[in-house]
Order: sequence, then C-alpha cells, then structure tokens
Amino acid sequence: MCHPWTLGVALTARSRRAAATLAAMTADRWAPGTHITARSIWGGRIFAASCFVVIEDAGDVITACTPPGTVWKRPVDLDGNDIRLPHVEWRLRDDVWRGRGMVRVWMRDVAHSVLIFLGDGDVGGWYVNMETPFRRNAIGLDLRDQHLDIILSADLGRVRWKDEDEVEEAVAFGSMTAEEAAEVHAEGERAVEWIRRGDHPAFDDRWRTWQVPEEWDLPVLAPGWETLPPAI
Repeated sequence: MCHPWTLGVALTARSRRAAATLAAMTADRWAPGTHITARSIWGGRIFAASCFVVIEDAGDVITACTPPGTVWKRPVDLDGNDIRLPHVEWRLRDDVWRGRGMVRVWMRDVAHSVLIFLGDGDVGGWYVNMETPFRRNAIGLDLRDQHLDIILSADLGRVRWKDEDEVEEAVAFGSMTAEEAAEVHAEGERAVEWIRRGDHPAFDDRWRTWQVPEEWDLPVLAPGWETLPPAI
C-alpha cells in the first residue's frame, strides 16, 4: 500500500487569510466568501486537493467557485508524470486553474457534483463528476472520485461520457467492483436526466452571465490540509 507523503505548505499572506476565514465557518455551513478545501481521498491518502470560495451554503447544497489562477494539487507518479488512477505510488504537484473560472455544486448524500464552466455571456459547459457523497470537515469537504465523468454542452443538447476506460481499469485492478461501476454509471444517467429536467440544484440560469467578483482574493489550500485526518 502507498505510504503517506509529507507535503509542506508555506504560510504566505494568502494562506494566513485562508486560516482567518475558518472563523467564518460553523458546524453546519459556511458563510459566503469563506475559503474551503476539497480533498479527493484514496486509501486514506489525499489524491487531489482543490480550493474554492463559497458562494452559498444552504446545508444540503453547497455552491462554490474556483477563480482563474487558483492553485490546486494534482497527483503525479514519483517521476512527475501525470496519473489518473491511484494504482501506483504518487505525490502531489501544483497546477493552476485557467480559463474564466468554474462553479461547483455539491448536494448532500448525492454521488455526483456538477462543475459549471463559466463563459462569456453563457456557460461554457456542464460537467458531471461522479464521486462519493461529500463529508464535511474542519476545512472543507472530503470525497472520493469515482472516475466516470459526463460533459454536457451549454444548451444541454450534447452529452459525452468521459473516462469510461478509467472505470474499466479500476475494475480490472480491483479498486472498484463491477457492481460499483454499474451503480456509478446509473448515477450518471440519473444526473443527466435531472439536469435536463431543469430542477437540478446546479441548473440555474444565473450562471449563464455570472462572473467571478473582481474583489475576491484567490483561495488557497487551508493550513493543515495535508495532515487533517480524512473524513471518509
């Protein structure tokens, strides 16, 4: 089994500000503008970590944004090559979110989230990410990515399933059962139908024109993100 890596994070002015935003958190929900960290967990280890600015936290539904320029952590093998599955020893490397920004919507006890790519006068597209239902912790959310993704065009007219090969590889490797893979695919079908009905929490016409407020500071990973025990 993979051994944990110790990853240091410099306490910069921005990370000190991120620490200060923890005071805005409550046991149930986070105030708008709070910086949170979302971690993907595999085998008790962090496989990826992203940071967001909370737009709205209704308890059952959390909506947050990754502004362009936000630094996040993605997995690479020990030689620095990109990896998609946690089937080899890995470490984490910085990457930068580019483009116009992204809004992400999580729903309590729902096994997917929706990423909304912001565009110029319309959304750039909708992206359904299959994952385990999130669990809150002191700094944000923990979940486990379930490999399969779905891309929908801005008008919802085109649907493309993505990374089905990752699911097949996970089943072959033994990190996912065939039954789990079938349920992940069924969840994807339900998510697409839900979005097309127009009553999915992520489907909101305001995202067609919404832009990241210029006054927002870029979120940073919360202090302790690499050592906080996983909530899943």
